[in-house]
Amino acid sequence: MTTGVGAVETSGPAALPSRVTQDLDGKDTPDISPAATRTRRLVRLAAIAVAYYLGARLGLSLSLVGNDVTPFWPPTGVAVAALIVFGRSYWPAVAVAALAVNLPISANPLAAAVTAVGNTLAPVVAVTLLQRVGFRRQLDRQRDALAIVFLGALASMLVSATIGAATLLASGSITTGQLPATWAVWWTGDAMGVLTVAPFLLCLPLFWEQRRWPLRLWLEAMAILMVATLVVAAAVTTGLHIFFLTLPLLGWAAWRLQLRGAAPAALIATLLATAAATRQRGPFEGKTLLEQMVTLQAFNACVALTSFFLAALVSERMQTAAALEKAASELERRVEQRTAQLSAANTRLVQEIQERSEAQELLSHEEARAQREHQIAETLQRSLLPDRLPDVPGVALAARYVPATADVQVGGDWYDVVQLPGGLIGLAIGDVAGHGLTAAATMVQVRMALRAYALQDPSPPAVMRGVHQLVAQLPVPEMVTLIYLVFDPATRRIRWTNAGHPPALAFAGGQGTYLEGALSPPVGVTVDGSFTEASQVLPPGATLLLYTDGLVERRGVSLTAGLDRLDREASAVPDDDIEALCERLIDTFLDEDHIEDDVAILAMRPLPSVDGELDVRLPAEARNLVQVRSALRRWLKEATVSEADVNEVLVACGEACANVVQHAYSGQGSAGELVVEARLDGDALEVRIRDHGHWRPAADRGGGWGLQLMDALMDDVDVEHTPGGTDVRLRRRVHVGVEA
Repeated sequence: MTTGVGAVETSGPAALPSRVTQDLDGKDTPDISPAATRTRRLVRLAAIAVAYYLGARLGLSLSLVGNDVTPFWPPTGVAVAALIVFGRSYWPAVAVAALAVNLPISANPLAAAVTAVGNTLAPVVAVTLLQRVGFRRQLDRQRDALAIVFLGALASMLVSATIGAATLLASGSITTGQLPATWAVWWTGDAMGVLTVAPFLLCLPLFWEQRRWPLRLWLEAMAILMVATLVVAAAVTTGLHIFFLTLPLLGWAAWRLQLRGAAPAALIATLLATAAATRQRGPFEGKTLLEQMVTLQAFNACVALTSFFLAALVSERMQTAAALEKAASELERRVEQRTAQLSAANTRLVQEIQERSEAQELLSHEEARAQREHQIAETLQRSLLPDRLPDVPGVALAARYVPATADVQVGGDWYDVVQLPGGLIGLAIGDVAGHGLTAAATMVQVRMALRAYALQDPSPPAVMRGVHQLVAQLPVPEMVTLIYLVFDPATRRIRWTNAGHPPALAFAGGQGTYLEGALSPPVGVTVDGSFTEASQVLPPGATLLLYTDGLVERRGVSLTAGLDRLDREASAVPDDDIEALCERLIDTFLDEDHIEDDVAILAMRPLPSVDGELDVRLPAEARNLVQVRSALRRWLKEATVSEADVNEVLVACGEACANVVQHAYSGQGSAGELVVEARLDGDALEVRIRDHGHWRPAADRGGGWGLQLMDALMDDVDVEHTPGGTDVRLRRRVHVGVEA
């Protein structure tokens, strides 16, 4: 026997309205107490179990193989319908009822339990498949009818039939020769329960959910059911092969009454045909059990498919007609509205003609205002772009910004470089679509937001989500494209996410590759921004180029051609000067007399160590200590110094650098220069930390712990104070040749 498990709880276009889904699926609403919820659930579980059991007793009365194999098994329809309406969490009621039904008729408790598992599992599979295809319990679409016939009944019930027949064979209840017929009867009975009982039960809520029937439709429905009963009864008692007369009646019911009429008619036809098969009457007389089941299954499948498919087709057509009627009514209303608008527009036109001369006089003033706005926007944009790129040890940076020519308003192109914790570097370039002060102002907000989010969490998806949330709240009618990358100088790994911006170009040795992964729509366009991350390791000596679309887009030329040209031109520039790279791209791609759109370029190239020595020069500021530490760590690892030596050298050097930041320029208005040099001769490492400041005499209040720490970590520490600054030399024997 079979049972139906798993409510079809869909979302999207096929989902029920929120209120109806909560009512029918048994989901608790906020105003129902936990006790009432538990009581409701227990009542439903008991009702499902009782209905299942009673349906099983009815089905067993039609047994063909022993006492437990029947060609019509109503419990499958009961279970599928109940679990579709109330939810798959009610499957225990089906399992308990199935076990109660099978215990008295099985060879032993184990066989009963295995059969009950099959009775429960088959409907679970059926409803899961229905859920996957977006099944609607109203059966008002053609695909719903096809789904319940082929997926819910014919395919899924193979599970219970196979498990049940195999259990009977294993327990000795049937012989091997009886197995095919037993399996066919079992499958027929389970499938028929889904095909007839489930749609009948699912149609019952439609009587109060959908439009009420007038009296004439009730009379017509009763007439259809009576005629269908008489025709099928005659077909199974006279011995004439007139089963086909049932199909026009079912078509009549589906056409006139849809599912509410087709489901009861199909149930009556199936019940009468099944009863005839069990008694070997009419078309089933004189046939083997397998032949009877094949005939019965074919008839019932045709009945169900014809009824439900035609009912769904009629429902779809009625919905389409209603939609067309509504659209026609809306069109008529809009035509009337548009006619009134045109009449009003004609009146306004007369007035506008009179005002034309006044508007002409104001035009010159507007042109002057637009020119001034262009100048203000350009000044604003230039003033808020980075005045200089940060000094990052071991990394060369260059950038250019070229505004559009005067006859076109300035746009919202921008770039930025952010020094992040842990020695990471954040690179960003973006474009606010549109022109004028609005685009420039939006650019400023987006750039500042990206910098703030990057310092809080440098992960590309996290930063992009923060910017997306900001842009979504701004009154920006145009979209904002943006690409944000995080570069780790120590590993040369770059991570990025791209929101609708032209891809970055990485090239080395005359070969270029566009970073095309981690793509998403421009920020602020969708309601819920979803961003991913991609990563790639830059080859040694590679250059990373970011740019805005004004560099490669031209009217009448495909974007692909522009990107191919950029790859060729960039790869042709010598690898030793990224400033020359930026200049060449500007000279090659832009026309000095007419620049249609703003152009921003940002280039980055990791610098290899020169002659095995390190030379870092940065302002003596606390925020630069992490850059020094990162550069020294990278240099030591490239020299294959052991990790233990690297850590101790970094601590000692950090103490010396911190002293420079704290003391060397304390009496000056601005920070001076911090110089860190390192060289490795065999296993002899020397690190030199220099400044050009004047240290104040040490106060007699303790201290000196930093120097003691350096002495403990290094083999030799030499500190020399001169009028020109302080020179600290740290020396140590290190282990070389260890992979970092």
